[in-house]
Order: sequence, then structure tokens, then C-alpha cells
Amino acid sequence: MEARLSVIVLAGGTSRRMGPNKPLERLGGRSMLSRVVMTALSISPDVVVVAGNALQEARYKSEIPDCVMLTRDKIQEKGPLIGFYTGLEKVKSEYAAVLPCDSPFVRKEVVLHLHRVAKGADAAVPAWPDGRIEPLHSVLCVQSARSATLETLKAEMDTIREMIQQMDKVRFVSTDEIKEVDPNLVTFFNVNTREDLEKARKILGQDDSYESATAVPDRK
Repeated sequence: MEARLSVIVLAGGTSRRMGPNKPLERLGGRSMLSRVVMTALSISPDVVVVAGNALQEARYKSEIPDCVMLTRDKIQEKGPLIGFYTGLEKVKSEYAAVLPCDSPFVRKEVVLHLHRVAKGADAAVPAWPDGRIEPLHSVLCVQSARSATLETLKAEMDTIREMIQQMDKVRFVSTDEIKEVDPNLVTFFNVNTREDLEKARKILGQDDSYESATAVPDRK
């Protein structure tokens, strides 16, 4: 049966502050990449992980189950938009969620809520009260996203935020609304520095429910 929602996990960054192996940093005995992939599998059987280059692709193989498609950017060192477009070419559903590999506490319920909101539109994008958005935690119509990505690249722009601006029907979802399924908004916690990694370890120690929420059968 075809998945109704696919998940694209972006893992191609170079991470100047933490180094190229940031997705493999351990958190509670598992890599951050593995944590995001396990959450993705709890959402959909159609999961694509996009590495930035062949070296990253080789390093990630041991971190993800065989049922997850692992690929790499069509054009290297061009940022997350190319990674997203690479993933869009591989997914099998009408809608796709995009997730970064450095957000280890993504909540399944948040993604599913965004999927419900996105139906009938081009995208559902989380938005903070001050107007900031979370483009790397969005759910998008695959066909619309492919077209918008090509338009963005033709205009020599290279971010997912700019791609979303090319879309006609975007539904912005307030973080206040998202608090109903993720009270502390840990879905949007990004690990960019060693200090962030230590904070993540503290969050993990304080929230035992996260482990059970992301547990899925071993599909290797």
C-alpha cells in the first residue's frame, strides 16, 4: 500500500561548528541521525535520508535500517534545497515531511498534525509568534514542492524558505497551536554546538516518554 505521507531526512550539512560527523553524535546511546530516522519510521514506511556526498553516505549506512532509502545530493555543496529536491525525486506519496538530522526530539504528533493541515494546500509550515518559520519541519505537497524548487533554483536562490515563498497556498501553523501536541516545542530543538548537545542530553534525561514515543520495530 502506498504511503500517504513520506519523510525526507536531510543529513548533508558540513556543520562548521561541530564538524562533518554531527549527525553521528551520540545521544542516549544512539546517533542523532538514528533518532530522527526512528521517528520518521514511526510516521511512514517511506523514509529517505539524503547525505551530502559519498563519504557521508558510506558513514550513515550503519545508522539506518535497510528499509530506509539512503541517497546523496545530486549536486554537492549546494545547501539543503538540493538535498530536499533529491529526496523529492525518491518519495512515493502525495505529501512529504522534511526533517533535519539535528533535531533529535521531533514529535510524531507534530508531523501528523502538519500533514492534516497541509491536505488540499501546497504546504503546512510551523510559524512562531514573531513571524519566524520552521521550513525544515514542514509538510509539503510533493508535486508543488518539485515545481517550486525548480523555480527557486532558476532564480538562483537556494533555501527551502525561499522555495516555500514560491508556493501559492501555504498554511502557516502557529507554534501556540503546535503546543497542544508538543507542549515544550522540543520538536524544534536543533543541535548546532557542543553546548546544544549537552542541553539535549539533559532534555533526554528529563523526558523518559520520548524513548517510548519513538520506538519502532527493528526493520533491518
